Amino acid sequence: MSSINEIELSKSLGDVIRETIGTCSLCSKKVKANIVEIGGKIMMYKYCSEHGCTTVLISNHPWYYKALTDFYFGVMPKIMKQSRFYIYLSNRCNLDCPICLLEPNQKHVPDITLERFEKTLKKQKRSRFYLYGAEPTLRDDIEDWIRLLKRYGNTVNMHTNGIKLADLEFLKKLKSCGIDYISLQFDGFSDDVYMKLRNRKLAELKLQVLNNLRKLNIPTGLNVTIAKGVNEEQVPLIINYAAVNNFIKDVSFATVSFIGNANSNFQSGSLLMPDELIDIVELHTKGKISRKNVYFFQKLYYTLLSALKIRRCYNFQQLALVRDKGRGYISFDELFRLDSLEKKLDKYRKFLNAGNKLAVFYLFYILGLNMFGKNAMAKLRCIPLGMPLPGSILNARIPPRILLLSFGTVCDFYKFDSQISKYCGQGVCFEDKGNIVLTDTISDLTLFYGKENHR
Repeated sequence: MSSINEIELSKSLGDVIRETIGTCSLCSKKVKANIVEIGGKIMMYKYCSEHGCTTVLISNHPWYYKALTDFYFGVMPKIMKQSRFYIYLSNRCNLDCPICLLEPNQKHVPDITLERFEKTLKKQKRSRFYLYGAEPTLRDDIEDWIRLLKRYGNTVNMHTNGIKLADLEFLKKLKSCGIDYISLQFDGFSDDVYMKLRNRKLAELKLQVLNNLRKLNIPTGLNVTIAKGVNEEQVPLIINYAAVNNFIKDVSFATVSFIGNANSNFQSGSLLMPDELIDIVELHTKGKISRKNVYFFQKLYYTLLSALKIRRCYNFQQLALVRDKGRGYISFDELFRLDSLEKKLDKYRKFLNAGNKLAVFYLFYILGLNMFGKNAMAKLRCIPLGMPLPGSILNARIPPRILLLSFGTVCDFYKFDSQISKYCGQGVCFEDKGNIVLTDTISDLTLFYGKENHR
């Protein structure tokens, strides 16, 4: 991060891609911001009347960022209903992670009560709820929470550090209650990594938890926090492990975000954006996963989101891998030849922007042609066939052959971008001063709930 005198200087230094609202990296106040291409990089320039102008590196690949953001904002509907919510169950935790966003074990944050939440739940059925907190398994009534959410037809995903899941009997109880998905905090296979990121040796315990999840065949995601100079070399090991274990459905690589404990324990110079995560993955997989793979898949992904009116944040980018016995995995775009679809997806966008009601029909027509071309049976095994059906979008099962990767970051005061934040596919439900609060985007909580602590 560097300082200059005026944000207007950014316009003379480079090409302004778009104007947005950011937050001052020093005082958290909302400020004007420009996204600018300059010197072969994409930068965010933000001007605060009190602290001047600061810059943040967004991307080292202007062609990629400009093409994808242009397509993203060109196809995503202006208004979409939020259908995924995080429930902040408890501030208690059995770890004290240096990178935790939530400053755990603070007495001023009360546990949300099940009874009060049920009133809100009656108005928000058939959604996907993520049970999180500092650590949701510390709730004595966690089984009641799962049962209640399932009673109203919701999908239940738990985010956990996994310590309590080393107890197989405890995990069996969660499964019997109807848990749909476990997102396990997993930063690699080395205790050195866990000591730096979690302040405790956890490698052996994490493997025991994964073994338990495999035994019970519970769909599992790995949530991997990548920190500069700490665990980049773990990336190929994690992907290779996930590729040969079908119960693992996704691996989510996320950067350290400068909220909570990370503000005190990491320097802003170690800030990473999703774009740099893709570079890290490409480097450490020796090009087996490339930026072009992500680019072609992202265009298809954004197109499907627009057609199905599903919200997702640009700062969480996706790539599907196809499990392959001989090679471990191949990229989805290689099997489906998504490069041949790019111009057709651009045509879909033109139809959509022109208000042509046949745009969606055109989309599924070109996808059908692609599907029933070469390698039709192999392609068919990669498709969640329930996804297009009414009422089943939220519960579509990831096929066994598919492993999803994501490269993302949670908004913080350095990288908040209001134009991207409004498309956030995750809201938050939590208890605040006796009231149940249901937010439209997760940044409402992560950025502004702990504002005074940031200062």
